[in-house]
Amino acid sequence: MNALITWGLTIWVPVLLCVLNINETRFKKNIAVGVTFPKAGREDPAVLGLLKSFKREQIVLCGALMALGVLCAAWRWPEIGFLPYFLWIDLVIAAQFVSYARWNRKLKTLKREKGWTVPVIRAASVTTAAAPIRRPSAWWFIAAAVLAAAPAALDRALWFAYLLDAAIALGCWAGAKYLYRNRAETVDENDAVTAALTRVRRRAWDRVWLLCAWMMGAVSLCIWLSTALPVGGGAVMLLTVVLALAVCAAAVALEFRVRRVQEKLTADSGEGFYVDEDDKWLFGQFYYDPNDRRTVINARTGANSTVNLARPGGKALMAFGLAILLGMPIMGACFDAMSTAPRPLQVEDGVLLAESWGKDYELPLEDMESAELLDELPRITARTWGVGADSLLKGKFQTEWGSATLCLDPRTGPWLKVTMTDGGLYLLGGADSGAAEIYEQIK
Repeated sequence: MNALITWGLTIWVPVLLCVLNINETRFKKNIAVGVTFPKAGREDPAVLGLLKSFKREQIVLCGALMALGVLCAAWRWPEIGFLPYFLWIDLVIAAQFVSYARWNRKLKTLKREKGWTVPVIRAASVTTAAAPIRRPSAWWFIAAAVLAAAPAALDRALWFAYLLDAAIALGCWAGAKYLYRNRAETVDENDAVTAALTRVRRRAWDRVWLLCAWMMGAVSLCIWLSTALPVGGGAVMLLTVVLALAVCAAAVALEFRVRRVQEKLTADSGEGFYVDEDDKWLFGQFYYDPNDRRTVINARTGANSTVNLARPGGKALMAFGLAILLGMPIMGACFDAMSTAPRPLQVEDGVLLAESWGKDYELPLEDMESAELLDELPRITARTWGVGADSLLKGKFQTEWGSATLCLDPRTGPWLKVTMTDGGLYLLGGADSGAAEIYEQIK
């Protein structure tokens, strides 16, 4: 069930990437699939034919990736679940990149053959016209950070999670303020269009960061409610997922709104002087300009940002991103190892040992108040922290009996319920853990 939920939250990613890439075939700022064309080129049958083929490939690729994802989600992988998932994520990203790069190269080749390449690269050097907008005050981000940190005063056990959410909320303010660059908005000599493009992009940029900041505040509240309201913990966590998806949907909607405005405002551009920086964009996706001293710049279209690979900071950020992508299968293998069923229970030197990957629980028999053998687990309403896999529940959970520490295989029993003299509740065992034999030893 947990694996199906994980797949269900991300199986739609190929569809989103497909829609974004198909939108790249619509000319915005004279650019389609990362290639700049003059106005005449935007109406050329050969160009339109390549763009049509690119759309068709995106739809086929999306269907294939979705089918593969559904197959992986439905297949019952013994003892592995995260490894196929992360391999699929890497494949989705790699396939989309290769497809985009391939058609970008074809369009650039056609552009050279038609003689549409600008002899001298036209840097976006036109002075940006004044484009004042009312940007959100830093206090809005501070308020979101305070909201995120507030539950730490009530729930000391998870203070680190609340403070991390607060730090991310403040990081959203830094992102809104410092990860923006006006220069990429210039299309031609029309300063009014440049100003309008700048205003639209800035508004969308600020709203996305503000949404993310308040999302962190809401996540903190949901975490606290899941521990404070055991019966409603599952519903609260579901609300967290719905809230996260709503924020993602709002960010995507803002992205498409910016793209629509860029398309509309630059529909008549591409004659006379116009900005052509294709040679600075590798595969149409990665910016490389040694003469640009900035590390983070605006993407050419939409409201996103990217890095300058000619700068040391840009190289470091890109290397970090690649390391994460390449390391995801290793991460998946580690998660699978962490999610294997716990080892058999043991009693050694008057101590009950419950062992699993990376964490052992040692319960002295003299500190036990009671022990009970269970054929049925209590209703588990929420996970406070720990592992929640199909074959392993480990960590702090909320149950109908209150907060409990779990280290068990939830698929089959029996299980051991241990209550300590300090009030601590432990649920252990399951499957081949030998819970019945251990119970006979300690009862």
